[in-house]
Amino acid sequence: MFANLLVNQMVLVALVGLLAATAAQDIRHLTIPNRYCLAIVLLYPLHVLTDVHGVDWLDGALVGAAALGVGFALFVMRLAGGGDVKFFAAMSVWTGSQLIVEFILVTAVVGGVIAVAMLIHRRLTRPATARPTVAWPARMFAAINVFLGSMLVERPRAAAASAASGAASSGTTNAMPAPSSESVQPVGTLPYGAAIATGGLVVAATLLMRG
Repeated sequence: MFANLLVNQMVLVALVGLLAATAAQDIRHLTIPNRYCLAIVLLYPLHVLTDVHGVDWLDGALVGAAALGVGFALFVMRLAGGGDVKFFAAMSVWTGSQLIVEFILVTAVVGGVIAVAMLIHRRLTRPATARPTVAWPARMFAAINVFLGSMLVERPRAAAASAASGAASSGTTNAMPAPSSESVQPVGTLPYGAAIATGGLVVAATLLMRG
């Protein structure tokens, strides 16, 4: 009844803008505001109403609910960050069962590339220090673990950062030492929202080309 190609394309362009804004926010501040995730979800009904081909909104809602449920379980087990879970679930509503596999694959590949690029950058820019003697099998296992686990490691919370800065300013001497660049902790600082946004952009482009 309300189907209109031009309006639907405008809705998809708005989705692209939200994805780009979310990626930029995550890259700059390592946070994904709830308002961006909410805006992506609230934009979906407009897509359903204006799409000229018809959209199975129930399928999209079920896929989004399943993504949120799995993500919540990972969050409870401290295997995923809350912002990434909500962002992924919000975008999963748009994919439905037809595009969810493509969305997951693109997100995983781009996330792996980001993880490897940032790991290489840290290795090239770290201060010159004496490296501990580690057997090459252990190094290889650690590298594989960092690569495959980039999507699952939870990023540090802002509260932990503020607590650390507060301890430093108060002059306490029993503060925890900063993790070394060889640990897996830096993986938690990956802007994985950028990978999710890239997967979402592929989905939006697919919907736009469908016309």
